[in-house]
Amino acid sequence: MDTLEADSGVRAELAELAGPVQRPKDPASGNPAVAAPPVQEAELARGAYRLPVVGRIVAGLGEVDDSGVRSRGITIAARPGGQVVAPAPGRVSFAGDYRGYGKIVIIDHGGGWTSLLTGMIGLSASVGDQLDAGTPIGRAGSDDAAITVELRRAGRPVDIASMLG
Repeated sequence: MDTLEADSGVRAELAELAGPVQRPKDPASGNPAVAAPPVQEAELARGAYRLPVVGRIVAGLGEVDDSGVRSRGITIAARPGGQVVAPAPGRVSFAGDYRGYGKIVIIDHGGGWTSLLTGMIGLSASVGDQLDAGTPIGRAGSDDAAITVELRRAGRPVDIASMLG
């Protein structure tokens, strides 16, 4: 996660660069076309974030579980096979299996904001996909499906409750 977040910072810095100078339309004129200024990525605004799955919240930010691990996000007991959606617009920077977390998706929202969603059994998003809020990204498992969503700003956990619309 730390490496992905560091890579996100480097990507943001690179995106702000003007880029290569374009070739002139007429090589004899010597006037290159002016590169457009980079588009600034919008900040996540209050009310722009949504819960990614319908269900009951079973653990909140900062709660300690039975094994002594402190939660960095919200865990939701989802309906079996329930659809998991993107909580806010962004670009998928990772999608796949990760250790004991099942299938996970990491979404880069820009401006240092990232979301990590874990506990899915199937994915419908892949690396590089641009997502709108509410775009399906996967499915919850059967029986005791638990989807965890973490929102981070510059690598630090953020309380999702204050961001919900």
